Amino acid sequence: MAVPLQPESPQPAANARTAALIDMLVPFVSNRKQARIGEVLPWRTRYIRVVLEDIYQTQNASAVIRSCDLFGIQQVEVIEKRNRFKLNKAVAQGAAKWVDIGRYAAKGEDPTLACLSGLREDGYALAAFAPGGADYSLAELSIDRPLALLFGGEEAGLSAVALEMAAYRVSIPMAGFSQSFNLSVSVALALQSLTLRLRDSDRPWQLSEDEAVQLKLRWYVKSAANGEALLRQFEKQLKVG
Repeated sequence: MAVPLQPESPQPAANARTAALIDMLVPFVSNRKQARIGEVLPWRTRYIRVVLEDIYQTQNASAVIRSCDLFGIQQVEVIEKRNRFKLNKAVAQGAAKWVDIGRYAAKGEDPTLACLSGLREDGYALAAFAPGGADYSLAELSIDRPLALLFGGEEAGLSAVALEMAAYRVSIPMAGFSQSFNLSVSVALALQSLTLRLRDSDRPWQLSEDEAVQLKLRWYVKSAANGEALLRQFEKQLKVG
């Protein structure tokens, strides 16, 4: 497996401060959780992001977040036009605790336009997953650039805005009579295929050193009892010191 070189951190002082906060939190995080964080962190990526537009079934929403966590996807963008994004705790099994979820709600500007424009400005190629009218199969989707995978609501699918802005329209091969996979299944199939290809490539898919240390701190805070209060206390101590 090819492991890409990581860029040097642009904020060594900030990283040193974050590392100090992590060290202060160590006594409050179990050895088992520390070990698990150490195992999971190197596999996290923002090279691929998942974008969900107007998902309304809590079981689907929760299963998608769970799949993102299990495949190492750190960032999910949620677009709420008509439907509010809600999770089913029994299905998600705490996955939302470890995945970053950005929300775009309808407040004047079209939330789909706001979300996707920002992703394109950040260098992401937009890949719309739609049962009909696709130009690429999942196996043909290029990983040469960071990808934002767009999935629409359970009945309506992706909006016209999302489809128009997408650089790729992608389908997942099917061999049965049904017209499409369930939403959460589609996301899981796409992530399995793309993350396997990505990790065998020479693309810079891993988090930067700065991103990794910041994420480790957040996970330690979430893993410690009263983690937020401890963080505020330790930040004050560092300022005094």
